[in-house]
Amino acid sequence: MGRIAILDRIEHEHEHENRDAEYEKKQHRSESHVLLQRNPAMVMPASRESFQGGVFHASIPGGRSGATLSIARGELIADTISEPSLRFSIPLNQCQIDLGGASNRMVFCRTKEGDLTIFCEEKNFAKELDFQSGGMLAGPLKQLKKGLAADANRFRFWLTLSAVACALLLFVGYFGVLWTAKIAIRALPVSVDEKIGTMAFSGMEMGRKLEANHPASRLVQEIVDKLKPHASIPELKFKVTVVEDKDINAFALPGGQIVVFTGLIKEAKSAEQIAGVLAHEMSHATLRHGIERVSQSLGIVAAIQIMVGDVGGLVALGAQVAQTSILTSYSRAAETEADLEGARMLNAAKIDPKAMADFFEMLKEKMGDLPDAMAWISTHPQHETRVQSIQNHQKKLPVVQYEPLQLDLKAAQDAL
Repeated sequence: MGRIAILDRIEHEHEHENRDAEYEKKQHRSESHVLLQRNPAMVMPASRESFQGGVFHASIPGGRSGATLSIARGELIADTISEPSLRFSIPLNQCQIDLGGASNRMVFCRTKEGDLTIFCEEKNFAKELDFQSGGMLAGPLKQLKKGLAADANRFRFWLTLSAVACALLLFVGYFGVLWTAKIAIRALPVSVDEKIGTMAFSGMEMGRKLEANHPASRLVQEIVDKLKPHASIPELKFKVTVVEDKDINAFALPGGQIVVFTGLIKEAKSAEQIAGVLAHEMSHATLRHGIERVSQSLGIVAAIQIMVGDVGGLVALGAQVAQTSILTSYSRAAETEADLEGARMLNAAKIDPKAMADFFEMLKEKMGDLPDAMAWISTHPQHETRVQSIQNHQKKLPVVQYEPLQLDLKAAQDAL
C-alpha cells in the first residue's frame, strides 16, 4: 500500500505541473494583446531604449492613450500613461508595419487582426525595431525608408520650386501684385467698396459740409441723379457732399462717395462743366479704381487678404489708406479710363461730352501752368492729351440730340 500511495502522489504532481504549463501557454497567448493591468511595482523589461508613442485598443477609455514603448524579448511593449495603467504587447513576428500620420513619418505596428495598434513618431524607433527583430522586419522597414526618402526628395523638390517661385515673385514684383489684386478685386461684391468708402469718409478732416438743401448741394445732386441711370454699375449708391473749400477739386471714394469743393462750383462756367467733372468721378467708382488704388497701396497684404477672403481686414485697412491715397491721384491709365467712361455717361444722358474738355480748357486759360490751387487737374494726365482723347472718343459714341441742363448755376454760386 505504501508503494502505491507514492506512485499515486507522483502521478498527481505530474498532472498538476501539466495543468500549470498549459495555463501559462494560454496566458502568454492572451498577452499578445492585453497582458494585464499593470502593478505600480512591476519592473519594465530591459531594452536598449524607450520611446514615447501611443496605443489604440478598445479596452482603453476613448480607445486611445499615450504610452511609453520598449522592445524586448521579441515583443513591442506599450505601457499606457493613462490611469489605470495598462500594458499591451505585440510579438515582433506578428507586427504589420505601416507609415502615416500628419507628417507621414509615424510608424504604426498593428496585429494581424487589426484590433491593437502601437505607434511612434520618434526618429530612432524604426531603427530599434529593425535591431530587435533580428531582420524579421527588414523588408517592411526598408519600404518605409524608401517612403521617407521619397518624402525627402519631394520636400527638396518643393523647396526648390518655392525658391524659384519666390525669385520669380521678386522679379515680377510690383506689377505681379497689381495684376493679382486687380483680378481678385473683380470677384469682390460692390458692397466692399461701399464699406471702405463710408468708413474712409467718416474719418476724413474736411471743411464745412453744406446742408443737403443748400442750392449748391441741390445742383450737384440733380446732376448726379441725371447721370446715375447710365452708370455701368446701376446698383451703386452714389452719395455726393459739397464741402466749403477754395480749391478747385472733387474726388470719389470707393463705393460712390463723391466730394465736391465749393471752389470748383465757383469757377465753373456752366452746369454741363460740373457734370463733366462728376461723370469723371462717378466713373472712378464704377470702374472700381478706388479699391484698386487701395490694394496697390497695401501691396501683397491686400492681395493675400482678398484671395483668402479676409474682407473685414481689407475694409479696415482700406479705409485708412483711402483717406490719403485717393487724394494723391490715380494712375494715368485710370484717369484716362475715367475720362472716356465719363464721356460715355454724358453722351448717354444727352449731355455734350465736350463740356468736360471745355472745363479743362477754361482751367488752362484761367490758371496757366497748374498752380497748387488746381488740385483736381494737377493730378491728372497732360491737359492737351486728355482733351484730344475725349474729342476723339466722342466721335465713336452714338449720335444723340444733346439737351442743355435746366439748372440755375448762378443761384448756386451766389449762395456760396
